[in-house]
Amino acid sequence: MKRRLQSLRFGIAALSAMTAGGAMAQENPYYLGAALGMTHESNLFRVATGQPETSDTFTTTSLLAGVNQPFGRQRFYADAAVRHNRYRDNDQLNNTGYGLSVGLDWETIERLSGKVNYTRNRALARSGADQGPALTTKNEETGQEFGASLRYGLASLLSLEAALKHRQIDYSAVEFNSLELKEDSLELGVQRSLSGLLTLGGSVRYSQGKYPFAVQTAPGAFQADEFDRKDLNLTATWVPTGLSTVRGRLSYTKESHQVVGSRDVSGVTGALSWDYKPTAKLAFTTDLIRDTGAETAFAAATAGGGGQIGNSSQLSSIVQLRGLYEATAKIQVEANARYVKRNLVTTFGLNTGSSSIDEGSDRFGQLRLGVSYAPVRNGLLACGLTHERRGSSSAVTYPYRANIANCYAQFKLQ
Repeated sequence: MKRRLQSLRFGIAALSAMTAGGAMAQENPYYLGAALGMTHESNLFRVATGQPETSDTFTTTSLLAGVNQPFGRQRFYADAAVRHNRYRDNDQLNNTGYGLSVGLDWETIERLSGKVNYTRNRALARSGADQGPALTTKNEETGQEFGASLRYGLASLLSLEAALKHRQIDYSAVEFNSLELKEDSLELGVQRSLSGLLTLGGSVRYSQGKYPFAVQTAPGAFQADEFDRKDLNLTATWVPTGLSTVRGRLSYTKESHQVVGSRDVSGVTGALSWDYKPTAKLAFTTDLIRDTGAETAFAAATAGGGGQIGNSSQLSSIVQLRGLYEATAKIQVEANARYVKRNLVTTFGLNTGSSSIDEGSDRFGQLRLGVSYAPVRNGLLACGLTHERRGSSSAVTYPYRANIANCYAQFKLQ
């Protein structure tokens, strides 16, 4: 009897260990979380260098929720956040923003696969982020994007791809309505993997867009500026070693505007990205981008979280560097540098009811250093310091400088 009881206890213990191991292997697909942050800005309204600057501190309270659920060959995911900003002195800027990202990755038993996704974000458009007029009142930026893509693999090394995309940016302040933008695009391409180290691709892309309030013709009356864009793209992904991955796109771009012809683009655009991880604790990312301002504006407006750099320029050249060092299993140090040179075209309305179309250029630089600490698996503490500066060679924009310090704490239940 004693041996039977011992065997029974052993069996129950083994079953419990197996059950616990199975439960640990199957991670909960849902999460709930909250975050609290505090930010101080030395030049809140980004006034010109030499002018009296306004500094302020604001808190950001966020509620987070999400799901990442695979089922069969499919995967559904969604992330949502509600963010409330409250300013210590400039309470006219108090606002509640949000972020939503939802999507479905799918594939069939045969050679078909694809993605469907939708992203929408609303945040306070930071003063001075674009070449619009300086505002001390609330101006919320809303960016949204819908995308659908289809991939057909003819063989293990060759595939055909198609992608459809709708994108839109809106502003709550009428002073910025000339920057509102809508765009639809269709892209068809082919991709060929020559080896495990090199993949080449080519595609054609056609886009139609519109600035609904491009030119003010009379008080309260505007003329839209419609445009079409054609791209011929060559892409490549190269993995020279296990430490490096290089991705590139070289395009011939032709963009034609019906009303504001100074925004036309005809020439080479592209992007180059290099991920380099020399050690297990150290990683670097370098990005070189040359494209129209609309492309980078869409990327910023749908990223969410605030702090993005608006960009409605005719053409921009961007250099971005990022370094990440894992000091310990719980501590990470991050350094970022960003430089943007923009060719600008403005169509802001005047008090007389007419509009002024001006051209110029500016240069923007940003340096950031941050550190994060994860005391527990679901918790995160982080702080950062940022310095930004803009220089201008024309009356279209003005130079300014600002310093930002921020800290936040985040906790998720999963």
